[in-house]
Amino acid sequence: MLRTIFNETKRSERSDERLEQAFTSIKRYLNVLQQSRHSSPSYSPKKLHRLYVWSQGFLDALDELEESKYCAGRFAERVKKSYLDEMQPEELDDYRRYVYFYKNALIRLFSVLDKLGYFLNDLFDLKTETLKTHFSFFTVLRKMRESGIHPALQQKLYELKTEAKQPLQVLRNQRNMEIHYVNVEMLDDLMLSQSYLGDRIQVENIADNLAQMNRGYEMVCITMDLVFRYISRGSIGENGEENHGGGTQNGSHHGQRERARQNGGVNAGQPRV
Repeated sequence: MLRTIFNETKRSERSDERLEQAFTSIKRYLNVLQQSRHSSPSYSPKKLHRLYVWSQGFLDALDELEESKYCAGRFAERVKKSYLDEMQPEELDDYRRYVYFYKNALIRLFSVLDKLGYFLNDLFDLKTETLKTHFSFFTVLRKMRESGIHPALQQKLYELKTEAKQPLQVLRNQRNMEIHYVNVEMLDDLMLSQSYLGDRIQVENIADNLAQMNRGYEMVCITMDLVFRYISRGSIGENGEENHGGGTQNGSHHGQRERARQNGGVNAGQPRV
């Protein structure tokens, strides 16, 4: 979509393997939900529709994240000077465009993760909202870990989060600064990174910023791929039952709880998978 800014064609399917893997897994899950509509659904029609719309939205969200990241990188290539007062108007405009798309990607990256957190909370009936009214993907992951819900998926996501801890922390601090949330520690970091009044204004380390962004973006794509491959494999078993690998005879824990609500609370206390 945004590649037209650079007179380029649309992104090819093979230009970003991580993204395409995530797309493929999400589309596979959408097909599973479609099939469930015509068989014995594991969820109420309302929840089934909600999961379908939510999953469709992830395709757009990932695409918009990638486009923003790509534009930030392309405009960054045009920035050569280290100080703003050295830049000609055209280069200064390109620097500002880089900043715009970098911030856009920054916000979208955590937006995708937070939406995934709400999706998993609803899908697995975790009730994370009883702990925090506004929660993140990482809060949901912690709830899964503490509750023993779907340990195979939870362990992989936890390892991925741990591996990406450093870039995610940097990106999270930048995101928080952008949305006007400042604490003392962040303010100290900002003062160290910015010039004093009257000093020449030095451009931030663009290459480092983009490297951190790329690592965070890769983590998001792998996370989405892991989640949707996992829930696609076992969402629909025989007779429409759910079985996410290691599930009980009658399907996975979250599917049983959903069916229990539909049946007036019968078997609501099934053991966790």
